[in-house]
Amino acid sequence: MTRTVHSPKGIRLVAGAAVLGVAASMTALAAPQASATVTSIGILPSFTLGLHRYGTGCSYTVQVTVDDKTKPVFFYEEGQGPSGFAEAMPADNGTASVTWTPSSTKITYIYAFQPNATFQTRQPVTVGNGINLGSACIAL
Repeated sequence: MTRTVHSPKGIRLVAGAAVLGVAASMTALAAPQASATVTSIGILPSFTLGLHRYGTGCSYTVQVTVDDKTKPVFFYEEGQGPSGFAEAMPADNGTASVTWTPSSTKITYIYAFQPNATFQTRQPVTVGNGINLGSACIAL
């Protein structure tokens, strides 16, 4: 025996449930997929003297924090393109670190991103001609 709904209230109830189901399905399909994101970037302090904060030929540690520890982080200088100067996998604490040696005095930003990220993060830098003294750098 099949039961059918013939009353106006029953028809509205069934139609409302169908609309709600379709709306929920559409919302789930339209929701953006979660993507990996670099949430912060910084260059660890080092001993640099001179007019600029960083110098060519001297090395610095660039560290990022990410919200997805399963994807690598790519680092590159402005004008270098995404092929970059380094790639690193995040540690269990969600940070990734690489060594950066400025390639030019024309660099104004260091970038970091993860694959499928909605955006990339950048750190402003001022680079001068560097003289590497081993434990210190002079950036003219």
